[in-house]
Amino acid sequence: MEEYPLFTVIIPQKDRAEYLIHTLRTCMIQDYPNCEFIVADDCSEDNSVDVVRELQKKDPRIKLIAHEKHVGMRDNFENALTAVRPGYVMALGGDDGLTPGCFWKMLKLIRETGRQLITWRAAHFVYPDKEGGKNKFILSRKKQNGYKILKSEDFLNKIARTFYYMIDECPMFYIKGVVSTELVNRVKSRTADGCFYYCPTPDGFSGVVLCGEVEDYVYTQEPLSITGMTFKSQGHSYKRTDAESKKAAQEFFNDNIRRTMHKELASQQYSPLITLMTADYLLTARDLPGWPGKFKMFKFDDLIKATFQMLVKNPFDNEVLVRELKILREIARQHDMLDLFNDLLKNTKRKVVRTDVFDGLVITPKSVMYEGASLGIENIFDAAIATPFAFHQYQRISFKGAIHVLKRMLRTLKNGFNYKVEYLPSINDDEE
Repeated sequence: MEEYPLFTVIIPQKDRAEYLIHTLRTCMIQDYPNCEFIVADDCSEDNSVDVVRELQKKDPRIKLIAHEKHVGMRDNFENALTAVRPGYVMALGGDDGLTPGCFWKMLKLIRETGRQLITWRAAHFVYPDKEGGKNKFILSRKKQNGYKILKSEDFLNKIARTFYYMIDECPMFYIKGVVSTELVNRVKSRTADGCFYYCPTPDGFSGVVLCGEVEDYVYTQEPLSITGMTFKSQGHSYKRTDAESKKAAQEFFNDNIRRTMHKELASQQYSPLITLMTADYLLTARDLPGWPGKFKMFKFDDLIKATFQMLVKNPFDNEVLVRELKILREIARQHDMLDLFNDLLKNTKRKVVRTDVFDGLVITPKSVMYEGASLGIENIFDAAIATPFAFHQYQRISFKGAIHVLKRMLRTLKNGFNYKVEYLPSINDDEE
């Protein structure tokens, strides 16, 4: 349909049944006339497949790819992407969601700007942890009217300096972006195996490699999707806080044991350290034949220093840190920087951040965070419904605005006491 191009959402997942049902509910409420949702299940041991099949009866736009054997995260994403028809595509995890009317807003931006790559800052919903606790609903308060056109070279140079791809401007189409299938196929044509996901993790690499395919892209502050975080999330598993998380993390490492990082990173096994992932994405994209992306090549001593600096606030436990330090040491060895590595290892002191205690409403200049359950928000679907209203409402909050609200409250209270006492009118029977 030329008037309404196809928007496809791929949802690769494993063992997220209790969250997946709410993710799919955020999809089912979309009223755009040409969209579909492809769930790729990586041999779940729970009832995820049953959940999808039950919802398919209510909404035929939901499709299912059910693997009978474990394929791993990277291949699960790739298989789902292969099933996408021409149009536009984005990806969600099994605990993420879409905000109401998001496809209409994406289409408006595409038509107004003529761009094929759009990104935004997603809202966030954190489910209570396994032992119970409070959920969190987080929104941005950065004020931006409409959209901005960002230069791709600026973004690539920024992350090459900071070694940190997880910024608002990153145009990855995992949760916080949408891209034309034309650009996806262009990347596939450059890889040796014809796959889009050429690195173990499917999120950041998509932002780096797609950014390099275009001169510029669109960024909007309005959250068109919402990120979910649960104790089953991959990022949580890396923390190794319990046996189940350790098992999930080890499974991921095993899935990618043959897919090492770039040769300039000593062909080491995959590392969840953001600095090393960022470097791997940049180097891998740079070496794709004909990739037009441009950035100033970074120095490896800067990468090593940045990684140690990140470890200062890293939440991983010592078992994980030993693994990552060994990987970093091999990178330092390859670039004749063992003296630098050993010096940093000896003198770097780590700050162990305690679990934060969260209660009620917290408003900062950049974000709003509150306990969702206090407002009846219990899952990603509830949070997605609330997001458009909350985003526009909290963007208006300022010191000056708070003064106006206080004045109106006082005026209303004053009006409540602004009256006089009168007797009821008398009744004259003669006038009847």
